[in-house]
Amino acid sequence: MDRRFPKADVIWWNATCYYVRCPFCEALHRHRVNSLDWQANDLRKSHCETSETYFCCFPMNDKGEVAYEINKERGRYVNICISDDSNIEDDDDGDIDQLAADLAKATTAAADDEEISMNIPEDAKELPFQQKRITQSIRDCIAGHTRAVQEYLETSAEARLFVRGRFPFNGKTTLIRAAAESIPEMLSLLIEHGADVNAVDNGGRSALMEAALFGRVNNVKVLLQHGADTNIRDVKNRLAVYFAQEHDELQEERNDRTDDYFEDSPKAALDRREIVRLLSAERRMSKTAFGEPPTVSLSQSYSRTSSSTEEPKPIGKHPISGVGETVARLERGGKFPSVAAISRVTTVPGQPLSVEGRHWADDVFYIAKTVGHHFPSHIHDEDIVYHAEKQLIAYFIDRHAFLPRDLLPDPNLREEYERTEDEIERFYSSTEIGREVTHLRKTKQDLKYELLYKSEELVRKDDEIQELEANLRAVEAILNRVIDSPRARSLQELECKLEILDTRRWRHRDLIRMAEAPPLPATLTKAAILVNKAPCDDCKAFTDKVNKYFGLSIQLFAAV
Repeated sequence: MDRRFPKADVIWWNATCYYVRCPFCEALHRHRVNSLDWQANDLRKSHCETSETYFCCFPMNDKGEVAYEINKERGRYVNICISDDSNIEDDDDGDIDQLAADLAKATTAAADDEEISMNIPEDAKELPFQQKRITQSIRDCIAGHTRAVQEYLETSAEARLFVRGRFPFNGKTTLIRAAAESIPEMLSLLIEHGADVNAVDNGGRSALMEAALFGRVNNVKVLLQHGADTNIRDVKNRLAVYFAQEHDELQEERNDRTDDYFEDSPKAALDRREIVRLLSAERRMSKTAFGEPPTVSLSQSYSRTSSSTEEPKPIGKHPISGVGETVARLERGGKFPSVAAISRVTTVPGQPLSVEGRHWADDVFYIAKTVGHHFPSHIHDEDIVYHAEKQLIAYFIDRHAFLPRDLLPDPNLREEYERTEDEIERFYSSTEIGREVTHLRKTKQDLKYELLYKSEELVRKDDEIQELEANLRAVEAILNRVIDSPRARSLQELECKLEILDTRRWRHRDLIRMAEAPPLPATLTKAAILVNKAPCDDCKAFTDKVNKYFGLSIQLFAAV
């Protein structure tokens, strides 16, 4: 049944909701999770204007294969096959959204230096600009006079300037300008004479985006036939498919940019839907990929070189400073990345000892206590907890299983939140700037309340309403200036810290709900740890107890 519907990959989910990338509008849509009947999560209606049905692809299948990890810090399951730039979904990640937008601006707004420097008004040499042939040809281009433009391109010495140059005020090319008009044959002509189909203006807009914005379905077809890139993003991180949607801001832009724009609604709706189909065809397939779990065959490729002083070749992330050091690598199969670890307590300068940026000794101790493993008291190796095999096992459990502590509130987080709350309250009451901010915020709230609840009493009293609105704007302006002043720096830092801690509290609550919820239909239970020497008896015993307690099958392979 799912073959009839476009595929929407689930980017992440928790016990209550999940997010997908819509194959119709490219926006992120949120749906509720039915943890008791996972098949009920499959088919959902999109939230965009199309209201089409899509098939939600969770990164697990009927064969028991999975392509997700648990992100305990953020309280969610994460699809490992979706790139990081897709994981920018929730309200508390505005900084990530901004970073993505800045990155898009830096990468898509760049163009060939020579072409950017080609300024159409300044570089045209044939006659004074008001009388130049190029001026009339630009008018002909926008008006759709194909024959006149063709004659110009075939006879003018400035033909390259016409198709490759830019207008200085917005960076548009003639192709980008023409794409907004219903003249597909003009686009073909410009491209045939060397126009760059993927050039972008100062806002990162391409000709494909302009054609989509104005519903020029035939223009879109021409541009796609000539290699237009559907994955270019503008400075606001928007794809071309976004501009084919019926958003209010897009309709306002259409109306603002042209006086004679007339939209035949039924036909325009069909054209926009066709454009969405054309631009999102490749995004209607799932990007989630599965693979076989690691097997004993993996160990065959894991062998040491003849020299005992050389590092084992499969692992290159950690340098070896001593011949006796143990290096290990975790393999989980499928699209999961390999993870390396080294048995060492002391660190090499510039090379901190960690697995994926985190130290795991405390986790190893906690897991040992949970599974009933006791480290030998007589052992000579005092650093047995730092063995690479144990670090990787702790890493695996963090990403694929829940611990008893995941079901409990975090006392340290609660204490830090309460302590920060107390600091803010003291700042409000004991400092001049704190009292001023408190007073202004109360005044602002009172004015908003008065506007909201007394509006019915002030019907037909526009003067009084306008006075209240003016007072509110004035108070907001004063409050913003005070908060932005250097005097309020400490307050800003405390309030920002409290907001971050509050977000962490909510995420930990999501983690608790995940740990309490019924098990998922499929989880990763198999893994292989490849070691450059025989594991010690304690690591073997630790692995056996972990496997038994969590129902896992983690195997240790030695290169001996």
